Amino acid sequence: MSGFWSKVGAKISTFLVWALDSHPGKFLGTSLGFLLGLLLVTLGFWRTLVVTTFSVLGFFLGKRQDDYKDISTWFEKTFNKF
Repeated sequence: MSGFWSKVGAKISTFLVWALDSHPGKFLGTSLGFLLGLLLVTLGFWRTLVVTTFSVLGFFLGKRQDDYKDISTWFEKTFNKF
């Protein structure tokens, strides 16, 4: 039985590599849509909105860190407006 599952895993990984190479936008959009729908069904609208907001904020802060930009200047610039 383990030979069967290893073949299934190999076919799935081959498909995922092909999908990422051939259609990266469609693959990413479908994956994000599926994840968002799953979160909406399991958590509800407002909790999904909070999780999505913090995920996007974390992405942008991580991107700034990866680009070697100082995060503290972004915080000062963003929150000193208030």
